[in-house]
Amino acid sequence: MQHQKRWLTLSAVCVAVLAVIGWYAYGQRQRGLIDGTSTTAALTSQKQFYQQFTKQYPALKPALDHDAKPDTYVIPGLGQTKSLTTGVKGQVGISKTMDPQGLTVTPKYVVISAYSRDNQYDSVLYFLSKRSGRFVKQMVLPNASHVGGLAYDPVSKRLWVTTETAQNTASLSAYDAKTWQQANFAHGHHASQFDQVVSLNRVKRASFLTYHNNALYVGFFDQSTQGSFVALPLTEQGMPDVANRRRVELRGANHPGSYTTSKRLQGVTFYHGEILFSQSFGPNSSSILAFDNDGQRTWLDFDGDDTLKTVKLPPYLEQIYADGEDLYVLFESGSARYRKAKLGLHADRVVKLDLGNLMK
Repeated sequence: MQHQKRWLTLSAVCVAVLAVIGWYAYGQRQRGLIDGTSTTAALTSQKQFYQQFTKQYPALKPALDHDAKPDTYVIPGLGQTKSLTTGVKGQVGISKTMDPQGLTVTPKYVVISAYSRDNQYDSVLYFLSKRSGRFVKQMVLPNASHVGGLAYDPVSKRLWVTTETAQNTASLSAYDAKTWQQANFAHGHHASQFDQVVSLNRVKRASFLTYHNNALYVGFFDQSTQGSFVALPLTEQGMPDVANRRRVELRGANHPGSYTTSKRLQGVTFYHGEILFSQSFGPNSSSILAFDNDGQRTWLDFDGDDTLKTVKLPPYLEQIYADGEDLYVLFESGSARYRKAKLGLHADRVVKLDLGNLMK
């Protein structure tokens, strides 16, 4: 009889614990949280965003209205993101200042990189379903790098991200396919260690990154007005061949002055025979600039007549990525840092635009 009572008591405790866990999970879902990370839009509904976007930038409406749904993807983690406290092994915390920076697309996912602007928490990767836009999972990096660039190599299936070394110089770090496909921060709350790290000697910080034709393209700036755009061919093992890199000078692409007026390049992608750069002007409208990609030039002039086309977009544009005829564009204006700024539009979503309409 005593044994039966103990069994009944244990069963009641287990039921109570499961009920508490279930209620907590339900409460998180009701608040748009999955394992402590926001997965609902920080500022606008889909309808509100569409109305604001097309009102402020009516010329972009034809490029936004196309058949390949979804047109937008909610940026996770803008309200809060569960991560690890920087410099404190295994300590989980909540960042409310995650700032989206990098963007790439795989056959299944839209992937966004973000760093905690307060420098208190490690950087993260968010994975969204490419087909539905639904939040799928999150990875936490082993450090608090700025993660300004993100690239997917469809051959090796590696994910590359711009990082910084302990000596505060630029590096490229990668997750092999098996690592990023299996990793999920919610399962154990561990950082995912990089499988590959390549140092970019004498480069302070890599500003943007993309993949094209079996090469990684990295953009960075020195203290002058000039920048560099470097092609790193990939070996048969899918590793950057730093020794055989090809450099293109970016003239007038980073004018000195305050951030709000400098011509700051944020991202790059390739579309047919053109190179597209994203350029941010702080609270003013951003731009996408198209250049001819003949593969022979050693410089591009952002002050001259080299641009084939310029397209105006909302402020605080970050990385862009061309996937077939779709252009995915990421903004940081929905982050806590800019949420109260007086802007015509705060973009809390990745926007997918039709390149045929956009570039004609």
